[in-house]
Amino acid sequence: MTSKCFVLLCFILLSINLQSQDNDLSAVDINFYQKIELSDGTNLSANIYKPANLEEKKLPVVLIVTPYVSDENHERGMFFAKNGYIFITVDCRGRGNSEGKFIPFENDAKDGKEVVDWIGKQSWSNGKVGMFGGSYRGMNQWFILKEFPENLKTIIPIASVGPGLDFPKYNNIFYPYMLRWLMLTSRNTMNVKLMGSDFWEKKKEKMYTNNLPFSTYDSLVGFPKKVFQDWISHPSHDAFWQRFYFSEKESKRINIPILSITGHFDADQPGALKYYNDHMEHGNSKAIKDHYIIIGPWNHSGTRRPKKEVGGVQFKENAVLKMNQLYLDWFNFTLKKGRKPSLLKDNVMYYVMGENKWKYAANLKAISNTTKEFFLSSLNGNADDVFSSGQLTKAPSTKDKEPDVFTYHPLANGGIKNPSYLSENKEYLKDQSYVNDKGVLIYHSSALKEDINVNGKIAFEGYISINAVDVDFEISVYEITENNESIFLQSDQLRARYRKSLEVPELVTKNKILKYVFEGENMFSRTLRKGNRIRFVFSVIDKPRVQKNYGISDDPSIQKAKNANEVTVKLYHNSKYPSKIIIPVLKH
Repeated sequence: MTSKCFVLLCFILLSINLQSQDNDLSAVDINFYQKIELSDGTNLSANIYKPANLEEKKLPVVLIVTPYVSDENHERGMFFAKNGYIFITVDCRGRGNSEGKFIPFENDAKDGKEVVDWIGKQSWSNGKVGMFGGSYRGMNQWFILKEFPENLKTIIPIASVGPGLDFPKYNNIFYPYMLRWLMLTSRNTMNVKLMGSDFWEKKKEKMYTNNLPFSTYDSLVGFPKKVFQDWISHPSHDAFWQRFYFSEKESKRINIPILSITGHFDADQPGALKYYNDHMEHGNSKAIKDHYIIIGPWNHSGTRRPKKEVGGVQFKENAVLKMNQLYLDWFNFTLKKGRKPSLLKDNVMYYVMGENKWKYAANLKAISNTTKEFFLSSLNGNADDVFSSGQLTKAPSTKDKEPDVFTYHPLANGGIKNPSYLSENKEYLKDQSYVNDKGVLIYHSSALKEDINVNGKIAFEGYISINAVDVDFEISVYEITENNESIFLQSDQLRARYRKSLEVPELVTKNKILKYVFEGENMFSRTLRKGNRIRFVFSVIDKPRVQKNYGISDDPSIQKAKNANEVTVKLYHNSKYPSKIIIPVLKH
């Protein structure tokens, strides 16, 4: 093709594209930067999408309140306006074109309620407002619902952040990523280029290798941030974090239909399930029946943009739900008295990996009905090598005499050299570089004699002693195929001082054997195949992407390297100390 022909083709394609866009726009009227005045005088900015020629007709409203600037929602606005809704996207206080100062979590509830109240009074609104959105936008739906605005008739919270539970910390262990996100949402604009740069990797590695206190990370980055300091000043799951969740009384007041969505590999699944489970436990019977949940084979972004592949693990086309159509069907059902979405055959819809099928249940408790236990064993007292590992057995060992032992050297900074940190494998759910990490214990089951349908969270009960007052543990579970492929199933983390409660720390008695219970970070569903094995990995957390714990009594955010302790970890497994993993199973 000659260059002239190529230029002509490009012009034709551009003309077609522009014509298509014009046709789209002819069906929709957009009012940009509309001001919504709040009770304190602050004006929030809203873009309002309306079906063309609306005239005197009143319609239900679909609302998103976002910290990521309203331009992100243009395509959704066009979609809903062309399908008979008024769509409104509002910039959070201090973000985009809204006035005020953005303080994450702090103003979303009150501001959101006032936005919903304002919508209910507009001449083009029929008084019915539905909300949807993911991540922060999912969380702020729960915040707004907690204020019980009269005109809010339904929500679709997707991958909802759980403040203090999964962000900016998990099980009270902070992540440097929190500051990266705070930079993304600082001031009014989006710092997208900076967010995606390797600047952050270099800074957190510098903090790690130079053994700097976590509390200095914002100064190291060059972004002193009051929010960062406020958050790390609440290391426990105290009232500061608890206020973002529903009390029993508030849960009983919920009286609208809800569609929750999360994924097996969603980093914010703990938050999404916290909101869901609290409602299931304390809500009124009618509202519970009107609460549906979808749990797919997705990571965080996949909860809104599903794919049939995550981290190298493949699924079928049925994993790729048409999300916009699902949202539309739900709003037609709840705001226009339409039919319930055909996908929702029961209140719980979950994807079974391995079988690659969607299955249904009346509630989450019904997806498993028994457990399988595998006990740790290591007859030779050596479980630190993948080729001569410990075992996972059906009963506690009566022969094991010695625990498995390793030592954590916090000042050695070994985590930055470990293969699992250096690996940039896009097939991260199948990566096995972790087996070469130093300071890990590895256990394998024998080949499974039948398929096992795992549904829920794999727990670990471990009998452990340390010669320090604190340390951070990590566990991971994998399926190992007959071809020796590794498929990630689940992980969990636990700070020793929070072994009894996330609310109240209790330092460890040195060298005392204590029982630690890991409940599992994310629930999942997968059929483990006959002939495959289960691999269990136990270690101390030692990597730049996680707050470092020096094994001393001070809060880890302010610990100083000069006081660091080398921590010897002993993991016991015998009839007296039956360390085991507990797998939730659906037995037919």
